Amino acid sequence: MACGNKGLYRLLWIPFPLFVVAGVSLPLFGLIICFFVSTYNTFDEVTESVCGVSNFVPSISAVTGIKPQIYLWRYTVGLHSAPRLLLAFIYLRYHMSYHKMFNQSLVYKILTVVAFCLNLLDVGSFVGVAFISNQENYPLHEHLFIVFLIASTAYMIVTLVVHWIIGITSCTPRFKYSFNLKSLFFGLDVCLILLLVHQFYNHRFTCKANGKFFFYLYNCPTFILLVTTRK
Repeated sequence: MACGNKGLYRLLWIPFPLFVVAGVSLPLFGLIICFFVSTYNTFDEVTESVCGVSNFVPSISAVTGIKPQIYLWRYTVGLHSAPRLLLAFIYLRYHMSYHKMFNQSLVYKILTVVAFCLNLLDVGSFVGVAFISNQENYPLHEHLFIVFLIASTAYMIVTLVVHWIIGITSCTPRFKYSFNLKSLFFGLDVCLILLLVHQFYNHRFTCKANGKFFFYLYNCPTFILLVTTRK
């Protein structure tokens, strides 16, 4: 960086949307690597079930809970939390910028703050799930995952309500497109979570054959939706 008549020279410039997309996508790339490495090197270990039933593929917790994949998983989740937190504060300021349009509405302000807190809880619980594996402390890992699902879904609901309120007075084509896209992702998220709960019950309590396979089948897209659709 140098000074002159033209001011400061820009040595590095990264578009903010690219920074956010790349950041929130890190866990996805980490998961893909962990999946292929685990299934290639330790297939029997990550697909075995306490009930002794067969499974086609392992769960996310299985492929990210063994060494050395666990370290890659934790690095990607830890690094992804920075742009997620930055985005949470940006969304808070963005939503608060509409506060005056609603005559200082207390309800709108409360919804905005609740959405922000749920966003932080979403990020924090997801980091906790990654850094406390199911093999190290399964009860805590399970409870953190439940908190992650609830916080993520609740955040999507409150955000949709906030955007619906904003859309009453500021319904531009781009804003309408964003709201419709968020609504679509929310509908898919709810459907996948219901299927995920059903398959988790089959996998965990009834020990049905390939229960882990179907659990992973719904777990993976649910995870992708929850983590990568926060823009």
